Amino acid sequence: MNKYKEVERIIIDKECVDKMEEDIIIRRAIERYMYVRQFVYGRVLDIACGVGYGSYLLSKNPDVKKLTGIDKSEKAINNACRYFKTKNIEFAVGSPETVTEKFDVLVTLETIEHLPDPTVLKQLAQRCGVCEIIISFPRKKTTHYNPYHLYDYTKDDILSLFNHYECYRTYNLHDSTIMNLIKIERDGCTERKRYLW
Repeated sequence: MNKYKEVERIIIDKECVDKMEEDIIIRRAIERYMYVRQFVYGRVLDIACGVGYGSYLLSKNPDVKKLTGIDKSEKAINNACRYFKTKNIEFAVGSPETVTEKFDVLVTLETIEHLPDPTVLKQLAQRCGVCEIIISFPRKKTTHYNPYHLYDYTKDDILSLFNHYECYRTYNLHDSTIMNLIKIERDGCTERKRYLW
């Protein structure tokens, strides 16, 4: 009798692994938007909205009056307009530096680590009178293997950058940290109709 027991194995190739990894990345991106949409209301800015699926998911919250998705890629915005534009969503080519409208909530998911100068988000929030910021970033070191990630951030880095805001909720979702920040001085902000917990 063979004293070595055969162990069950999963037979898989590199192509299949790569395809599944891509699927997980896409599903996690969608899941982040699905999670944060419960906190959005009023006039919402989705900066670096990409092809628009996240803006569409956010806009499904009935508390959202208008959602604006901004991205620097004309190709991405064309896709967003074609597939995800609705009566309360508009998309435009732009960057944090070009936005001047007033917004209640700024959503910036997995964006800050790509920016050469992260202070453009702080300036955007101040210029546009943003009452709340919902931000996510990788909660592990990624700059050593992702050439598009320029910085690795911690919660303290975010609080230091957005020093006119305080954090009322932090949540870890898979490999991302999501932070909800609220403006300390709320002059001119829409009355917030949800509980802070």
